[in-house]
Amino acid sequence: MTSREKEIFEIIKDDPLISQQELAERLQINRSSVAVHIGNLMKKGYIKGKGYIVEEEKKVLIIGGANMDLEGSPYQKLTLYDSNPGSIETSQGGVGRNIAENLARLSMPTRFLTALGKDIYGEKILKECQKRGMDMDHILRSKEYPTSMYLSLMDENHDMMAAISQMEILKLIDPPWLEKKSPLFKDASLICIDANLTRDAVEYIVEQAGKTPIFADPVSSTKARVFENVLGKIHTFKPNRIEAEMLLDRSLDTIDQVRYAGEAFLEKGIQQIYISLGSEGVYARNEVFEGLIKGTPKIIRSTTGAGDAFMAAIIYCYMKKATMEETLHFAMGAAFTTLSSEQTIHPYFSPAEIADQLKNHEISLTVF
Repeated sequence: MTSREKEIFEIIKDDPLISQQELAERLQINRSSVAVHIGNLMKKGYIKGKGYIVEEEKKVLIIGGANMDLEGSPYQKLTLYDSNPGSIETSQGGVGRNIAENLARLSMPTRFLTALGKDIYGEKILKECQKRGMDMDHILRSKEYPTSMYLSLMDENHDMMAAISQMEILKLIDPPWLEKKSPLFKDASLICIDANLTRDAVEYIVEQAGKTPIFADPVSSTKARVFENVLGKIHTFKPNRIEAEMLLDRSLDTIDQVRYAGEAFLEKGIQQIYISLGSEGVYARNEVFEGLIKGTPKIIRSTTGAGDAFMAAIIYCYMKKATMEETLHFAMGAAFTTLSSEQTIHPYFSPAEIADQLKNHEISLTVF
C-alpha cells in the first residue's frame, strides 16, 4: 500500500460512504487520481463493494452509551436526606461500553459505536477501550456536548437506590450520522443496541440491519419504550421484570405470568427472550427451550454491570453456537463474576474466571 493509498484507506474507514469528489477535495488532488487509487485498493483486497467497505474480520457491532460512572456507597446504613460518610468510586461505564468491553475480554472481535465529548473523560474512555482491543475507529466526537456521566447512590447492601444520568450527547447518534456508518451494519456478525439511543436511532438501525441479527438491552423501564415499534425485528431481547411489564402492559408477579410473557414476546417476533427476575433468577425461552435458572452469589461487592456481563455472555454464546441451556449457565457465571468485583468490569473477566465461578456456586435450572 502506497502512502497515498494508506491516506485514502484511513479516510474511507472513518466514512465508508464518502464520494470520490469529496476525497479529491479533501486531499487536494484530481478525482480521476482518487479513482485510480481506489481501484488499486480494491485490487489489493483492502476495500470491497459499494460504499468502500473495508475488508476485515467480521465483528460484533455494539451501538450505545459510554460514560464515566460515579458511585457512592455508605459505610453504614444509608440515611436519606442527609450526608453519609462513605466512599465514592469513579469508573468507565455505559451499557453499550460495558457489553463491548466484556466481549473484548472474552476475545470476541468487537467494534463500538458511541459518542464522546472532546474532553478529558472522552479521551480516557477512548484510550481505555482501545487498550482493551475494541475497534473505536468509527466513534463520534463532539465539542458541543460533554462526555456522558452516570451518578449512582448505593445502599449498605450495595444495591442501587437512585441514579442520575447525563447523556445528551447520544442524541448526536441520529439517522443522518448512522447513514454514514450503515455499511458496517450488514458487515457485522451481529448488532447489539442499548436503549440509551433515541427512538429514531433505534428504528433506523433496525431497519438498515438487513439480515444481521439485532440483540437489544432495554437499560431501564423509562428508556425501554424506544423498542416498542421494533420488537418484532429484534432477535434477542433481555428485559428485567419491570421493563417486560411495561412493554407488555401486564403484571408479571407469578412464574406463570412470566411464562406467558415469554410466549407473548415470541409471538411478537423475538427469537430469544431472557427476563431477569432479580433474586428469583432468569427466565429464558426460544422456540425449542424454556427454562428458569437460579443461583445465589456468594460475594456481592457491587451490582453495577452484572446485567451487562450477562448480555455479553449471551452474545458470546450465540457466536459460539451454544444452546440456550448452555448460555444460561455461562451467563449466570458471568454475572456472578462481575458481582464479586467492586469494579463495573471484573479485572480478570474471562471464560476461565467464569468457569471457576460456576464451580463454586450452586445453580439450579428448571426446564418447562
